[in-house]
Amino acid sequence: MTLEASDFPAFFEAVHGAPPFPWQQALVERLAATDAWPDVLDIPTGCGKTAALDVALFHLALRADQPSRAAIRIVLVVDRRLVVDDAHGRAQKIADALSAPAAAVVGRVAERLAPLAIDGPPLVARRLRGGAPLEAVWARSPTQPTILCSTVDQVGSRLLFRGYGVSTRMAPVHAGLLGRDTLLLLDEAHLAEPFRQTLAAVQSVGDARLRTVLLTATPGVRAEDPFRLTPADHANGRLAGRIGASKPARLVKASDDDLVGKLVGEARAIMGHLRERLDMPPAVGVVVNRVALARAVFDSLAQDPEADAVLMIGRSRDVDREAIVAALAPFRTGADRTAPKALFVVATQCLEVGVDLDLDGLVTQAAALDALRQRFGRLDRAGRLTRAEAAIVVRAEDLKSKIVDPVYGDRIRTTWETLDRLADGGVVDMGARALEEALRADALDVAALAAPREDAPVLMPAYIDLWRRTSPVPNADPEVGLFLHGPARAPADVSVVWRRDLSETDIDRGGADVRMLLALAPPRAGEMLDLPVWTVRRWLRDRSGSDDVADVPAAAPDERQQPPGGRRAFRWAGEDDPRSESVAPDDIRPGDVVVVPAAYGGCDRFGWAPESRAPVADVADTAAWPWRGRRWAARVSPDLVADPTASPGLGEALASLGPRPDRETVADLAALVPVTADAAPQPGPREAAEALAAARGRLEARFPYGEGPDGPRGAVLFAPRGIAGAPAGASEPPPVTEDDRSGSIIDKRVTIDQHGADVASWVDRFTRALRLTEATASDLSLAARLHDLGKADRRFQKALAGGNSFDVPDDPPVAKSKHGVAPEAFGRAGVPERWRHEALSVRLARVHPAFAAARDPELVLWLIGVHHGLGRPFFGFADPLDGSLVQDIAPALGVDDWSAAPSPGPESPGFDLDGLDWPMLFETLARRYGAWGLAHLEAILRLADHRAS
Repeated sequence: MTLEASDFPAFFEAVHGAPPFPWQQALVERLAATDAWPDVLDIPTGCGKTAALDVALFHLALRADQPSRAAIRIVLVVDRRLVVDDAHGRAQKIADALSAPAAAVVGRVAERLAPLAIDGPPLVARRLRGGAPLEAVWARSPTQPTILCSTVDQVGSRLLFRGYGVSTRMAPVHAGLLGRDTLLLLDEAHLAEPFRQTLAAVQSVGDARLRTVLLTATPGVRAEDPFRLTPADHANGRLAGRIGASKPARLVKASDDDLVGKLVGEARAIMGHLRERLDMPPAVGVVVNRVALARAVFDSLAQDPEADAVLMIGRSRDVDREAIVAALAPFRTGADRTAPKALFVVATQCLEVGVDLDLDGLVTQAAALDALRQRFGRLDRAGRLTRAEAAIVVRAEDLKSKIVDPVYGDRIRTTWETLDRLADGGVVDMGARALEEALRADALDVAALAAPREDAPVLMPAYIDLWRRTSPVPNADPEVGLFLHGPARAPADVSVVWRRDLSETDIDRGGADVRMLLALAPPRAGEMLDLPVWTVRRWLRDRSGSDDVADVPAAAPDERQQPPGGRRAFRWAGEDDPRSESVAPDDIRPGDVVVVPAAYGGCDRFGWAPESRAPVADVADTAAWPWRGRRWAARVSPDLVADPTASPGLGEALASLGPRPDRETVADLAALVPVTADAAPQPGPREAAEALAAARGRLEARFPYGEGPDGPRGAVLFAPRGIAGAPAGASEPPPVTEDDRSGSIIDKRVTIDQHGADVASWVDRFTRALRLTEATASDLSLAARLHDLGKADRRFQKALAGGNSFDVPDDPPVAKSKHGVAPEAFGRAGVPERWRHEALSVRLARVHPAFAAARDPELVLWLIGVHHGLGRPFFGFADPLDGSLVQDIAPALGVDDWSAAPSPGPESPGFDLDGLDWPMLFETLARRYGAWGLAHLEAILRLADHRAS
């Protein structure tokens, strides 16, 4: 099972069907010899920077027996959603190859990763999008080899303990995993300078131990240790054509009122020339700086009967974008060009970075130099044309000295002036080599022509001290968006979800029915459209036409003089989160997931369309389909029931439906659901209901739509255990809730003793794989065995039995009931409001005989107290029986008498551990282990608890 750097070419070709470029092999050999990544991969566009994912994974396989020398988690970050999708596709291809090796070398890599994966696949590939609570589970193991692909907002907020869309309870787990054993590949680093600075600060000011490597094809990013193409690369046949391709571009001026016409005219002219020259249908791209302009150009080019047209804007839903990406497949680099018709690709900045398109012609609106170089990276990407055709079009207004663009500042004007000076007869060669040589000969400061770059605020140690406090979040909480994008740029996005089964009245009421409906059919990342927070606020205030967004961060508008009111949305943060409520536009915050009625309009098949009043296609079923193996819900919504001509008998069938319907009843009802002609992809409502025929286990029905005159207005039918026969990725274990009301996933009672042993077993597997010190591993294992002692409280045991004393078994106390527990059972059992068993576990652990073996007793108690993410550093409850509660503890873990347990517990200001109260203990341990180091240790125990549950 040996593996050498010389095996990388065979591995790479087995996965991707082509050998690596020389620079990729050289990087593997460097890592094999030194384990040292360069600061910057300064590699031109089209030369395979994304293969850094393959290199990093192969390095981990080389060091699998010493994982601290490599990275268990490989995170690619780029602020372009299409690039995130492409990178995730590559990562998933690697993961699929490792799961079913077709070559011996791939099998050896998989075998070397297996001890880290434990019971998981050799590699997990995940795309972090939006903020859907309990969505894709990537944070299931601290040792699982993982490739994450996401944006600055999603990764940066998680690293800083404020994960957008992540519950405050899980925030330390995400931060702890990202702050240890992680390689962060920051793609197109010039687009994310504030985040780059923040990454440097959390490693120098804080204790985050992650390796950051900048990936860039744009000059201007300085580093002490850059990694560039080698002479072998310039001699490589596949690379030489890409680097040396000639890309002559005409410089064209347009009047202020004819920019659309000029862009369209140039695109049509280039398409005509290419049709005469090429023996295959050409693809011509048109790239502009604003979404509204892209739509106007698209509307005109879509009228051409001899060519297809697609619109690509970054502000679109995953489900909608998949259809667009499919239309581009024949024009990908290396594709066989079998498209039946020519194609116009109209796009915003989302096309600039990493999208693997090989265009024959290009028309671009003038922009900063770095943006233009990226756009021309999509033209003749493979270097296969003898001469590509292109034009750069500038609006006269943008050449005025007083114009400051929200995205590019004054760089449109300065870049145009430079290109005009370099041009020969109004034509400038934008090929990578030709432009580099021209700029060098002119001795230009390239950085001065790039888009303005923000600086992050200075990161003070006090900010980290505040961020690591997650329960509760302090009122004085530094805004993480400032450290991700800079103070003058956009704050984080908001994720918008459209649902056809919600009305404006439902949203205005925002009651328990809406919460129940979204808990049964929760928003998924695939149906979310991410928008700047101010754009959503303005749209809900019915100012749809006042905000023309770009697909890159832009300067934030002044919102201080906005009128109050507007349409409301429902903020979704999870079933048990008090933030899940109806909100006015001004109450929407960065990172929120907001659900609105489909009738609001605002989105079409291409993405964000603020002027549109047409109902938006509800794609919830399609977005949920990949997760059908976990849980599946079919919504029989009021609009389907209200029309008896379209669905005769459906209302009567719902009226006779009970909460636990049998399969025959559900099948009969499904046959009555009308087949819709909705624009949304399948499955539709009928298919969603019919899918329940393959449900695992029982079926259930809930009625969140309220009652009509003749019965329920609608229903949600669901299979709690999902649908049988779903692919492996759709059948992963569900995320484990942090709620004491949840029962055992395996449908059997689990005693405290057994659960503690199970968690300790998982902890031991994790610590062995991570090669932690014997002392730390021992303390983690001890905390695992003792963590649920507090559940031996007889009030808690009574609650698990439904709140009735006569139902409490005489057997040893349980950590998990067989089924879930109703909320009212805790009140009947006398459990104080918001009471937490973890706090009592801390008290009881101190007198358990095994606690004497603790190497760091303070760490052990802390891990026990925060193993559900609360108490960091306050719990927020009081127990009136805290002083005498020890008389009500059942025997557990070999102890019958708990009367010696010290009181009060860590929830009380009177808690005393050798002079430390609970918040002081937090400060002590944060100094000892670091903010991210302590969170990582917490993550090990908590994820072991999840796996054992």
